[in-house]
Amino acid sequence: MAGYDEESCASLYYIDYIATLHKVDKGAFGYGSYFSLSTMDRHYREDMSVEEAIELVDKCILEIRSRLVVAPPNFVIKIVDKDGARDYAWRQSVQDVTTAAV
Repeated sequence: MAGYDEESCASLYYIDYIATLHKVDKGAFGYGSYFSLSTMDRHYREDMSVEEAIELVDKCILEIRSRLVVAPPNFVIKIVDKDGARDYAWRQSVQDVTTAAV
């Protein structure tokens, strides 16, 4: 769950199946999370720009598509900040990701 308020700014929380809540800097869930979280652990920085964060998301999508047998065909990238929540990009194929990463 992600949100924004004036006091704590942007926040991201992980909620598991028994409703345990934990504040995190980065997150992923599902079968692809094993590949995504290791990629984020290696490349994530707290001071990343939006463009750098999108590049990292694209790296995660490439890892999921290359390693996960049941990888989903489509990904929606969303941004949550002081301006609200909004769709940023839609990745429908590997070509979308490789083109965006260049």
